[in-house]
Amino acid sequence: MERYKLSDIANLASQLKRGPRRLRLRQLLNIQFLLTVVERGKVYPFEFICHALTGFRPVGESDSDQQLLDGGLLTTDLVLLAEDLSEDAALTVGPWIEPLFCVNELATRFEVSTKTIFRWRRRGLVGWKFRFEDHRKRLLFPDRCVRQFVAHHADLVTRGAAFSQLSESEREIIVSRARALVQGGQRTINGVARQIATETGRAVETIRLILKSYNDAHPEVGLFNRLAARAEGDELRLAIWEAYTDGASVEALAQRFGRPAQWIYRAVTQMRARHLKEQRIEYIASPEFDAPDAEQRLLGEDPPEGLWQSRSEGTRRAPSDLPPYLAQLFRLPLLTAAGEVTLFRRMNYLRYQAARRLAAIDPETVRASELDEVERLLAAAAAVKNDIVQANLRLVVSIAKRHIRPNQDLFELVSDGNVSLMRAVDKFDYTRGFKFSTYASWAVIRNFARTIPEQHLHHERYQTGWEEVLETAPLPAAPDGVESDQLAAMRSTLERMLDCLDLRERTILRQRYGLEGRHGAQTLEQIGQRLGVSKERIRQLEVRAIAKLRASFADEVEKLLSS
Repeated sequence: MERYKLSDIANLASQLKRGPRRLRLRQLLNIQFLLTVVERGKVYPFEFICHALTGFRPVGESDSDQQLLDGGLLTTDLVLLAEDLSEDAALTVGPWIEPLFCVNELATRFEVSTKTIFRWRRRGLVGWKFRFEDHRKRLLFPDRCVRQFVAHHADLVTRGAAFSQLSESEREIIVSRARALVQGGQRTINGVARQIATETGRAVETIRLILKSYNDAHPEVGLFNRLAARAEGDELRLAIWEAYTDGASVEALAQRFGRPAQWIYRAVTQMRARHLKEQRIEYIASPEFDAPDAEQRLLGEDPPEGLWQSRSEGTRRAPSDLPPYLAQLFRLPLLTAAGEVTLFRRMNYLRYQAARRLAAIDPETVRASELDEVERLLAAAAAVKNDIVQANLRLVVSIAKRHIRPNQDLFELVSDGNVSLMRAVDKFDYTRGFKFSTYASWAVIRNFARTIPEQHLHHERYQTGWEEVLETAPLPAAPDGVESDQLAAMRSTLERMLDCLDLRERTILRQRYGLEGRHGAQTLEQIGQRLGVSKERIRQLEVRAIAKLRASFADEVEKLLSS
């Protein structure tokens, strides 16, 4: 039991192994259920873990005496507990109905190394120990465990498949790019690493490690010595900035880091400026932006004929086969020709002003009011962009209806097209005198021609196999049949818990965790494309939905385990 990180789980493992063997499969399923709830960075009372696994609460401990278990260590110990209990249950390979995968098979399936598979075990990938006919024991991964892990860690699986070792030539390119950034005025190693990471698609820590290794190996060059000297202070500012963006007040940060409040406020302002300067503000330039009266003329009144078409001109009856959400788009008015040019000119001028002000900012001496003005201009440009997008949403629906294939979700196709529409708004050059609808149609159609085949390939690549069989096949029967009752209770509890959420929150959780049958788990970006919002907004809605579920979680678990 020395393998366990938490003594409470080690003691619980000893007690469970002394209990009836017929309960092993139920206990393994309870571990899987717990792994869908436990999160790294959170703490959980041992009483809750014990009750969720056994249906009983520990005796003799008051609420104040309970030990809180770290979520990260708890995840690792639950995976070990599943291996120990499955070994004690004497599971055999022969009669098992669902697919079982060894480490090498999983590495081949997801195109990662076996070392990555073992890292995933620490993150919650559960394996069970099975016996073969020659009495050998081997760790195998049931398909249900693999699917659950992929559903909860889709981003991790995708990153693992995309990762490859850096070659020497790639390292030299990174160092050369860092040298150019330093000579161009980049002052911090964090800023250099983040920019190169964005350009190359590599992790920030990987880039930082390469730069520090180069600096240590070439002390005579001194290229990164100035950056290394500032690294400690930058690390402190970064920690303060992250805590501030998480909601901590300046006063609380001053007490936590032992610095004056004015110093904390200054550090937050500097990091805020660096964060803004790392953003790329895209706009279509025009000579009229530099005119003396540009602000009054471009941000002033609307054209005489108005921005929007009249209700009779700008709306038409929606096709009868559209769902209500999409049908509502046809009630929105369209932009007039003059209104379209006005909004594009206004949006690009606001971005032009924001980019010009941001370029003049020095993060070391910037004032908060200067940053407020840049953010105000960007927010105003985003509002204008939203008006343009809203007026052209029906165009995406019309194109999507022509490109939809059998058994394909129209809503998903429209969401994907909306992303192309928003990119087209950023790229459209209104100064050439063309209609935006022509450019947007070309952009959406071109995107469909590329992404529709990619989506089919992605679904095939990340299937764990046998989905249709598993949806109809019964689970392996234990002697007393408790596992089927347990799964039925879990499904019933899950539906009751989801009923407390609104439609959008239920949709996000079902798609995020693969609760929609054969469709599988979706990433934040995929769900955002379907709903027409950013992946950050999807993450916020997911967190809010899970918080609602946790408010009544203890009661739901008690109902589940008592059923």
